[in-house]
Amino acid sequence: LDYVVAAVAGLPSVLGETVTELAAGPAWRWDRVNTVEVQLDFGSLQCLADERVLAGGNAALVGDEVIQFANAELIAESRYRLSRLLRGQRGTEHEIAAHPPGSRFIMLDPARQPRPNFSVSRIGIEIAWRYAPVPQGPSGDLSGEIVFTNTGNGLRPFAPVHLKAVRDPSSGDVQLSWTRRTRVGGDSWLNEVPLGEETEEYDVLILDGANVVRTNRVTSQGALYTAAQQTADFGAPPASLAWRVAQISRAYGRGMQAEILSTL
Repeated sequence: LDYVVAAVAGLPSVLGETVTELAAGPAWRWDRVNTVEVQLDFGSLQCLADERVLAGGNAALVGDEVIQFANAELIAESRYRLSRLLRGQRGTEHEIAAHPPGSRFIMLDPARQPRPNFSVSRIGIEIAWRYAPVPQGPSGDLSGEIVFTNTGNGLRPFAPVHLKAVRDPSSGDVQLSWTRRTRVGGDSWLNEVPLGEETEEYDVLILDGANVVRTNRVTSQGALYTAAQQTADFGAPPASLAWRVAQISRAYGRGMQAEILSTL
């Protein structure tokens, strides 16, 4: 095979694995109960003030969940106990789970992780990668190879939040609303975070049990579900409504869905 340089990392990654279980924890608030111990193959960890964690610091991948931690206690050589956690960060709230010992642990530091350019056309295609020290080249003794298929997960929009459904008592129409999130610049503490997509689009799905009875695509953070549509879908306006919403990416497609059962 012929190889070309895709990216160069100026610093080695900080990585290892968990040596204790990380139990499932809460989303959207500090996890003050659970701790996890990690054994590093390389590097070190540090404590950060809450403000720096809330601004995006100390992010790490445990299994497929992104966590953040404020406290990193050195308890043995290259072994740390992490506590005061934020769970399910960067759109991975659906990955909050009990992670067993031996789960991968990777600090998410952009300065230590090269970012090869992937074209959208190569999503889903298996690619062979070689890694090696820069002076040595891809065929030296210290090189290695992995086969990786990019699923495009980094382009998948996060699930919206704060879903709400309110019925107009005079018309019977139901106004659906939500708040979008962003993959880009979401830690800026601005009232309106960047869109992060070429266009603003959402799919709104109306459910009857496990079945989707209506799908609407809209271009703002709200949709009107009319009384006539409710009657067509259910025979009469329902007393409660199960519905989902997902943001759309032109590159990836439908993102993670948020679902709620709203009492009307």
